[in-house]
Amino acid sequence: MDGNKKVLSGQLSNLILPKLTGLTEKNAKKVLEAVEKSVGEIAKKYAKLIAEQDKEAARAKAKAAKIKQKLADKEAKKKKKLAKKAAELKQVSQLMRKETVAVAPKVVSKSPAKPVAKPATKVIKK
Repeated sequence: MDGNKKVLSGQLSNLILPKLTGLTEKNAKKVLEAVEKSVGEIAKKYAKLIAEQDKEAARAKAKAAKIKQKLADKEAKKKKKLAKKAAELKQVSQLMRKETVAVAPKVVSKSPAKPVAKPATKVIKK
């Protein structure tokens, strides 16, 4: 990263120094030192901010991945629970079907059922 700072400070110096013309040699040296110092600080701050920005992006990405993983785990649990319930229902239905088939022959009688007659009701007139 130190090499990047030097390159950046050199580029900034090349942009700023041509604009500062018309100075005596003594004043030009003072301005050159001030510009180089300032440009060095700017490059350091820039590199620091870029590093912080990268760390923040990595944290956000990790947080999003964690949330996505939690949702995936939750969905997997839900599917597992539904699959377990479906398997249980299937077993219950199989047992019920077997019971119905087994009970049906016992209930059916060989003689036909006779209809039950209703008792006659008398209507009393006054």
